[in-house]
Amino acid sequence: MAGEPIPSPTLTLSQAIQRALANQAQIRAAEHLVAQRVAQQKAASADLLPSLSLATGGIWADTGNGQPLWASANGARELIGQLQLSIPLYAPQARAVETLAHDQVSVARYQARQARLLVAAEVTASYYRLALYANEGDVWRGALAAAQDILAATRKSYRAGARSRLDLTQARLTVSKAQAGLDQTLPLAAATRRVLALQTAYASDAALPPLAASATPRQELPRQSALLEQAARSQPLLQAAAGEIRAAHALVRYHQAARLPTVQARLGYGWDTIGTPQSRNLGWGGSVMLRMPIFGFGRNRDRIDAAQENLAAMEAGKAALLLQIQSRIATDYGKAQAADNALRNDLTLAREAQAIYEMTRKGYLAGALSGLALQQAESNWVQAQLKLAGAAIQAQLARAQLILDSGLLPAGEPNNEDMP
Repeated sequence: MAGEPIPSPTLTLSQAIQRALANQAQIRAAEHLVAQRVAQQKAASADLLPSLSLATGGIWADTGNGQPLWASANGARELIGQLQLSIPLYAPQARAVETLAHDQVSVARYQARQARLLVAAEVTASYYRLALYANEGDVWRGALAAAQDILAATRKSYRAGARSRLDLTQARLTVSKAQAGLDQTLPLAAATRRVLALQTAYASDAALPPLAASATPRQELPRQSALLEQAARSQPLLQAAAGEIRAAHALVRYHQAARLPTVQARLGYGWDTIGTPQSRNLGWGGSVMLRMPIFGFGRNRDRIDAAQENLAAMEAGKAALLLQIQSRIATDYGKAQAADNALRNDLTLAREAQAIYEMTRKGYLAGALSGLALQQAESNWVQAQLKLAGAAIQAQLARAQLILDSGLLPAGEPNNEDMP
């Protein structure tokens, strides 16, 4: 309706992550690495295709009695100018290099996925840390407002002789404690807000919208086995390790191919003459060359052994990585369960502390309870609210960490934009 204020936009976790992924330099660096590996793969594939070149030059040979001293020479001076077409007919090493380059592209793409996960993890931590400080700030503001109301009522009662100086001093102390808590929280919130603004590429922390209200987790945690299965499918670290194993296999095949023959065909058209090149001297020629390695003093054997040891190391590294990820999920799953239990317990304690504080406050204002009792009830109420605020954020952060552990982005975002 006309005249109603337009609500200010808020920033959700999903929006924060997407802004970070679109603007952070380490994501662009990972993307450039993928582009580099793709170009190398294209170059490796092109090595298997025919190539056309121009060969031109001259050969001079000494003569004795008018005859060339070199048996391979045609005359004292030989001029060559040809267009040459080279066709690799059998090149096992070049084929292995192409396979290796393809596997390295896959590794680079999985590493780009991992970079996205790292950025998402950093943004998630900052987002929930800022949400925590915002909630704590609200708690301290509410406590400060309540303490100021009590101080005003105590001053009025003190002037009327119904309250002692001790009650007045305790009311002032309660206000000072609430103000001190707020003063400590605000700088931490400002610093975290600045960090989140930098991570999400806002011009300043003032330009960062307020965070969207976060809902308390109500759904049950997914089964731990489901998280492990998801990690086996989606965790970029495992996918990159598998790609590195495939690349190590290709490297072994590359060194093994050094023992195999190569076959190349060559076609040429142009001049190869001992006289002055003329149009009638144009001609064509063709050749097929077989190159077969015979003896290399154990070079190939040592290189193959080194490549096989590298392959074994990659396979063992993947097994160790899988164990690390499984342990991480088990640890974080326990933390998430503990966070859910803490949230339920702190919610009950906060309600009870709120009820006790309200009853004590009413009793104090009615003159039936002392300022010391009110101060104790107020302190318990504030601490219960702070614990509840922390427990609510911790429960959300623990669930987000489990999602990250399984190789996905929080807030339901896919992590496959770098894959074909």
